[in-house]
Order: sequence, then C-alpha cells, then structure tokens
Amino acid sequence: MSNQTRPCEICNQPIDPERLEAVPDTRLCGDHARKIAKYGGEFRLSASHDRTSKQGSLKQNYGGVTARKTRNHEAMYKMKEEYEQERQQ
Repeated sequence: MSNQTRPCEICNQPIDPERLEAVPDTRLCGDHARKIAKYGGEFRLSASHDRTSKQGSLKQNYGGVTARKTRNHEAMYKMKEEYEQERQQ
C-alpha cells in the first residue's frame, strides 16, 4: 500500500491512502464520499453493448458490455455549496 495522499476537493483534508488505493481517481475523503451519495454519487456509471454483427445487418448480435465511469460534476458542485453553507453557520 502506498502512503501517497492528496487533499479532498471539498474540505482539503487528506484522503485516506487506503481509499486512494481502492478508488484511485477519487477526489473525496471518505466522509464526503458517503455524503455525496444523496446527489447521485461521485461517479456516474453507464454501460453499452458491443455490437458484433455486420454493419447494415438486420440481425443484432451483441458481444460484451463496455462500462464507462464519468465524474458527476453536478454532485460535486452541490457538495461544495453545502460544505460552504455549513462553514458559514
């Protein structure tokens, strides 16, 4: 396990190295990762079937599934706003 860490994008506290090992592209500490779930999570997952049939064929053959993970920017923005409001109170 690496001792490398980086700050949380919301609170600037260091992200736990174990969390970084499990989710290398995370930008959130464990606390904010749990809280962002109410906005749909830190990432959005989508999947599509790989088509293996010939172009123009009426027969639809599908191979595997390709999964894609994209960052949920709207949820990150809402978490930042929520954190700033909590700090101001």
